[in-house]
Amino acid sequence: MKGYSTKQILDPSFWMPDDRQELEKIYRTLAKSADQRLVRLKAYEHDPNFKTATKWAYARAMHDIERWSGAEATRFNTAPPTSDEKLISKIQDIKHFLEAPSSTKKGIIDIYKKKADSLNETMSKDNPDWKPLKWQDMAGYFESSLWKKTDSTYGSDVILQIINTVKSNKKKIKKDIEENRDIVIKVEDEVLQTTIDKVLEEYSDEVKELLQ
Repeated sequence: MKGYSTKQILDPSFWMPDDRQELEKIYRTLAKSADQRLVRLKAYEHDPNFKTATKWAYARAMHDIERWSGAEATRFNTAPPTSDEKLISKIQDIKHFLEAPSSTKKGIIDIYKKKADSLNETMSKDNPDWKPLKWQDMAGYFESSLWKKTDSTYGSDVILQIINTVKSNKKKIKKDIEENRDIVIKVEDEVLQTTIDKVLEEYSDEVKELLQ
């Protein structure tokens, strides 16, 4: 009997067989590939640019693993379930993980790059002083404590404007920090100035984290 490759199984035109033995082979192939990706994603989180590696697809996969194998399990069980219904269900769970863009390093980059490109295009139209943000800036922000603490109050777009302004004044801010002075940033937009002042007053430590 023939074997299967992960690429073949994930192809939209692939037709899932009915035969139990064939399904078991498909399951083992997918489970091994998924486990390899989990290991790589876990390793990526130690890279400052990939702190989100264990979010999204990884987190959903770990939820599925816990649901199927218990809280102590950390990998997909490559032994197929005895129930046909569970076997098919687990195949679908693993397929969803492998098909998720955030299950690979390239996918993570693409996700944040898309966010950065979209924001840069929008903001540069009305703000000639806008300095393009890189995908790493987006990744750092969405994983930061600043985002977690301010998004519901100010919204991501406003905070990203502040981050852009912070980047433009990075040298001055670092000097303020080194000399133990309050961080002060001046802009022409009065509304943005008010928001910047509030954020710097309430979340100066979180802003400093983004400068590290």
